[in-house]
Amino acid sequence: MKGKTRSGSVIILIALLITFILYYGIETFYKPRPITAKEYVKLLGIGINVDWMSFNKTNYYYFYWRNKGVNIPVLFREEGFSNVRIRVGVDVINNSKALSELKDIVNDCLKAGIIPIITYTAYDIRNNPTNPQAVKHFINWWVTIARYFKGTSYLLSYDLVIESSGKIKNYPWLLDKIYNETITAIRKIDRYRIIIVTAPANISSPFALKYLKIRWDPYIIAEWHIYAGGPCPKRGENSSGPVYSREYIKEAVEVAINWSKKTDIPIWMGAWRPNCYPKHVERYYPDGAPKGLYTVNQVLPFVKYMTNILCKNHIPFDINADTRFFDIKDLRWYGSQEKILEVILSCKQ
Repeated sequence: MKGKTRSGSVIILIALLITFILYYGIETFYKPRPITAKEYVKLLGIGINVDWMSFNKTNYYYFYWRNKGVNIPVLFREEGFSNVRIRVGVDVINNSKALSELKDIVNDCLKAGIIPIITYTAYDIRNNPTNPQAVKHFINWWVTIARYFKGTSYLLSYDLVIESSGKIKNYPWLLDKIYNETITAIRKIDRYRIIIVTAPANISSPFALKYLKIRWDPYIIAEWHIYAGGPCPKRGENSSGPVYSREYIKEAVEVAINWSKKTDIPIWMGAWRPNCYPKHVERYYPDGAPKGLYTVNQVLPFVKYMTNILCKNHIPFDINADTRFFDIKDLRWYGSQEKILEVILSCKQ
C-alpha cells in the first residue's frame, strides 16, 4: 500500500513539474547559458519593431489585454515573427512602474517563444550628444536596465540606441565613445549579455559602419538600417510609385557583409518599412489599417526585393512597425496588409 502511495505521489510530482516547465520555461531550473553574437543572429530570424513601451495608446491596450489573460507576443509568434524590437521611450531611472511593465513584456515574450530586444529611443543623447548630463543619463539608463534584468534569459538583448539620427548623426566618434563607456558599464553587471550597437552616423546607414570603433567581444552585434522610413520621395518630389534603388540596396547589403567579415562582428538589419507614411497625414483602409502613400500592390515589388536579398544573404531583419499591421485594440492583424506580411514572413533563413 505504501509503495502505491509513493508511486502515486511521484506521478503527481512529475505532472506538476511538467506543468511548471511548460508554463514558466525550462530556464527556470538552470542557470541560463550565454549565447554568442554569432549564435544569436541565427536565432533572430524575422522580427518587428513594437511600440508597447513607447506609445501611450499601444501601452494601454497591451496591459488591458494582459490583465484579461492575453499574451500578445503569442499572437506575434503565431503570425510568424521570431523577435520583437521593443522600443522604450520612457525614463526607467527611479521608475519602478516602467521597469515592472517592461519586465512583464520581456517575460511574456520568453513564455511565447519570441526573442525580446530592448532598444532605447534615447532622445536625450540623440539631440544633445555633447551635453555631459545627457551622456551620464544615457549610461545610467542602461545601468538601471542591466541591474534590473540581470539573470534573465540570454535571449534578451540590449540595443543601445534606436538609430543614429538627430544631431548625433554628425558625431560618430562621440557616439563610439558613448558606446564604449556604456558597454563597459553593462559588462561590469552582465558580462555575457548580447549588446547591439547601431552604425554611428547617417541614421544608422550601413555605409557608416566603417566609423564604428568599439572594443570587440563575442557578445556584440552591429545594427544598420536602410529605408527605415519606407521608400519615400524626397521633400518636394512627386512620385507615382515607391522611391527606391535596387542597386543601392544591393550595395548596402554588400558593404555590411564585407564589414562584418573584416571585423568579425555579426550584423542585423534592425528596421525597414514596407511603405511610406508621411508625417501628420492620417489615412486609413476600411479595416482600420494606416494607409501608406502607396497601395499594397505598388509596394510589393520593393517588399519582395528587400526580403529576398536579405534572406538570400542570411541577414536577420525587423520591419517597422507593429501598429501598421496589428490592431492591438481588437487583437487582429489587418487584412489589407496581409499580402505584405506573407512576402516578408515567407523568408526562411
